[in-house]
Amino acid sequence: MTQNKQVYIELYNYTQVWRDLPQADRMEFTNAVGAAVNSMAENGADVLGFGFNDKATDRRAPYDFFCLYALPDTHFAKAFEQEVEASGWYGFFEQKNVSGLLQSPQTLLAQNAGLAMPDQKTAQST
Repeated sequence: MTQNKQVYIELYNYTQVWRDLPQADRMEFTNAVGAAVNSMAENGADVLGFGFNDKATDRRAPYDFFCLYALPDTHFAKAFEQEVEASGWYGFFEQKNVSGLLQSPQTLLAQNAGLAMPDQKTAQST
């Protein structure tokens, strides 16, 4: 994965609203999302993949699905968040996000030892 990129992870579950939609409506929506994902890739994002959260995962997060991206920067990430909101996605899926600058293990572990927190903006990519 390229350094100096903003890693973005989406964790989500279906809502009852999504389950209650006719399959044709779900397909129409997912086709539109697929086109948007392709556009992201054309505009500098690395769409690393989507997947099922394995039920056998140790200390599994309580979400059934995930999406993983490497975005060019925080401005792209904020624009992405706005597009997701505008699409109506959150009406269909319960979701949490994880995002941050990709760092080496040594850099972040040293910051963990020093009790650094994300709001301190001390993180540097190595």
